[in-house]
Amino acid sequence: MSDPIDYWKDVVRRGVLAVGYSLQRTIGEPILAAELAQPQEGLKLRAAYAAIEMHKLASAETGTALHVAQRRLAAALASSPAAAELAAYQGLLIERLWVEVAVDPAQGLERLAYPHEE
Repeated sequence: MSDPIDYWKDVVRRGVLAVGYSLQRTIGEPILAAELAQPQEGLKLRAAYAAIEMHKLASAETGTALHVAQRRLAAALASSPAAAELAAYQGLLIERLWVEVAVDPAQGLERLAYPHEE
């Protein structure tokens, strides 16, 4: 028998999957930008905004698995659709975002999504 779906963990997962990524060319290394893949609403929108903020935090880190996966995704997007790299990055982003909000998911998502919801 499978485990029951955890409501809040599923909200986090859906939010991460609602974010799309694209390369933005800069003078130096290209930047991997994150934005909503399509219009969202409710808790899925809040979780997507929180995922975008977690993506930004990961950009500033070095040496974490999430940061390494982000760099791999950026490199792969330069030459291909990068489906495998995207799936790996999304999986790590789901895990990281869940760790950040697990104690109080509603409050944690609200806190991380705040810059977008002003």
